[in-house]
Amino acid sequence: MAQHYEVKAGETLAIHGPANVVINTGSVPVVGQGEAPTVEGLDPDTAVCGDPDLQMIVDGTGFNQASIITFNGLDEPTALLSDTQVRTNVKPSLFTVAATCPVAVRNGSQSSNSVNFTFTEAGGATRGRKR
Repeated sequence: MAQHYEVKAGETLAIHGPANVVINTGSVPVVGQGEAPTVEGLDPDTAVCGDPDLQMIVDGTGFNQASIITFNGLDEPTALLSDTQVRTNVKPSLFTVAATCPVAVRNGSQSSNSVNFTFTEAGGATRGRKR
């Protein structure tokens, strides 16, 4: 069901939770997107396939309430920790083979650079070695 909200000049409309939002501003610019965010690093930046789910923090700049983490091209539930950190959950339990997934942050239509998150196979470092 579509909802229509009219926001008067000087007022703010905040929508929390997952939502598909269409903004019609006429000739008024949308504010709050600011400069494109940047991603400087991930903590952690690797996980072993099949391991339990974990929280990942994205470090960077330009994060705000509109920031969404994209993991391997898909939007993820994102928590804003500060203007330099956002957080989401990563699910190594869903991966069975090694993979590299790009992670970026999007503020509205402006996207950051991407940094890779790597899934490694369990026991990969010791495969082929005798103990």
